[in-house]
Amino acid sequence: MMTVPQKKYFCTRIDEITAQKINDLKNVSAHSNKGMAQMGLANGKVEYPSDIKKIHKAIDLIIGNGKDTGWIGQNLGHIEIEPMLKGFAEYKLELKDQIAEENNLIVNQRNKLHEEATRIKDVAMFGSEEAAHAMLKDFIEWQID
Repeated sequence: MMTVPQKKYFCTRIDEITAQKINDLKNVSAHSNKGMAQMGLANGKVEYPSDIKKIHKAIDLIIGNGKDTGWIGQNLGHIEIEPMLKGFAEYKLELKDQIAEENNLIVNQRNKLHEEATRIKDVAMFGSEEAAHAMLKDFIEWQID
């Protein structure tokens, strides 16, 4: 039978192991729009716009070859890139859903860790010392699926 200080240490040890295992379960990070566009272009799920020549022409007008283009006024306008990238909106949604699903799995794994830690503490407090020590050993080596 464990003494009260031994039970206290045992439970503290379980909490430390649980905290370390939970710390190892990092949430999946969201990506910036630029990062998603780069990944999508790299894996073929997003395509460059078909009118990319217009973009090059606009850049050439702005940068030019040293000649005054005759552009007047204060506003150069703006180019909306996102709508021009074919498949970007769909890919962005797909990644968002994928990240949410992976984070839900991580939450479930954390919940399993907490449940197992509580179960071991209950055995340590109310059950046999040998069983609690065996469970602690298994918990240290326990891998979450």
